Amino acid sequence: MHRGGWRLPASWVLAQRRWLAAPVRCTPEPAVADAPMPQHPLAHLHDIVHDNSDWIWEVDAQARYTFCSRACERLLGYTPEQILGRTPFDLMEPAEAARVGVAFAEIVAARRPFQGLLNRNVRADGRTVMLETSGIPLFDAQGALRGYRGIDRDVTPIAGGPDDSATNQRLFQLEALYAAAPVALCLINHAARYLAVNEAMAGIAGRSVQEMIGMRVAEVFPQAAADQADAFATLAAGHDVPDQVFDWQDRSYHVRVRGVRDLEGRLIALTTALTDISEHLRVQWRLTKTTEALAEANRQLEQANAQLLGAARNDHLTGLANRRGFDRAFERLLPAVRDGTRGASVLMLDVDYFKQYNDRYGHPQGDQCLRDIAAALRSVVTRGEDVVARYGGEEFALLLPDTDLPGAAEVARRLQERLAAMPISHAGSPCARITVSIGVTALQPQECQVQDARVREAVMARADRALYQAKNQGRNRVALAPV
Repeated sequence: MHRGGWRLPASWVLAQRRWLAAPVRCTPEPAVADAPMPQHPLAHLHDIVHDNSDWIWEVDAQARYTFCSRACERLLGYTPEQILGRTPFDLMEPAEAARVGVAFAEIVAARRPFQGLLNRNVRADGRTVMLETSGIPLFDAQGALRGYRGIDRDVTPIAGGPDDSATNQRLFQLEALYAAAPVALCLINHAARYLAVNEAMAGIAGRSVQEMIGMRVAEVFPQAAADQADAFATLAAGHDVPDQVFDWQDRSYHVRVRGVRDLEGRLIALTTALTDISEHLRVQWRLTKTTEALAEANRQLEQANAQLLGAARNDHLTGLANRRGFDRAFERLLPAVRDGTRGASVLMLDVDYFKQYNDRYGHPQGDQCLRDIAAALRSVVTRGEDVVARYGGEEFALLLPDTDLPGAAEVARRLQERLAAMPISHAGSPCARITVSIGVTALQPQECQVQDARVREAVMARADRALYQAKNQGRNRVALAPV
């Protein structure tokens, strides 16, 4: 027994086409004294149909009820006479009717049997009942579809009911979560129509839930229509659908698609979840812009530091190293000279009669003269480790690694030749042109054993003495300092 009546297997009931809707005629047998009158088999089957707890029905090609058993009174609170001529959708809320109508339209189009179609119906007293519907198609002699015959079972969960309602209770729980979820959710069939949507999804679409049920995806989100067929194909091939970002009306949504399968594992629908990530993307965009701005600020800071470092070690007028830069290079070279692995020489240059040049031609022309001399020095001293510096005023210093005293003297000679070839007139000089005096000295390992600063001072003093020796000998000369 089931809720006051016998339950028959749906497959057995649906197979009994020859008597299900047929009128019942009983022909009594002759009475036998003291024996119960046996019931006619058709009358017996008639009683079974109408006493069954499940509702047995038949509809025509327009889905109008043409037969229904008395179980409709218990399930829906309507008599069979009140049901006949109506459609199943007349007994549902509009949104539910639209949802079930989409599914049933596909079934009818395929002219196939179906089972386990869940649907909510409104009883005569206003309460909601969940029915599980199964049916088979009926055809006339010419093969035209003339309707469906089926059976409805009450699967409404009952609080404190038997264990077999647990699945249905879970169904209601999931549907409640579905409706209340802040994430936009929808169910889409193979025809790319909405079977179910929640309020969040309807809000994104700017429509009502009832309006969206049964609509095609292309009617709601035109740019997403092609994605549905791709998703079905991907899932049917056994692959997952990659998550995507969907832009709609100045908002961005993270889209996750999963397949819905029946008990036999057949893919029957897509469930799609949309999460608004607009704010996340804006924060990410701001973070990216901030990161880029910080990177640019760091780049500019590094550039400024490099410029400051260059300004601290370079001469702004000539672009050569300044005295600080020369001294740093000298100190870096000292350890190699100290252990005897490298040698080095130093040249000190002074522009002859430079004060008179400034007085006669002016300081701007004097600055240009220094820049021209700096260019001449760079054209002669070209090795990467050689250091050419403006040591102060009109004085220049050269540090030549791996160069002994004769080699340094040769560099000094070439420098003078290069300057002699430059057309820099100087009316205040006996030579009538710009000349330089040069003092040359070489570093020795034994003198480098003391502190770096003392070594540098001693070497530069020796080169300076050689320079003044050249000046005292008449200028425009090279003098070598003894070591």
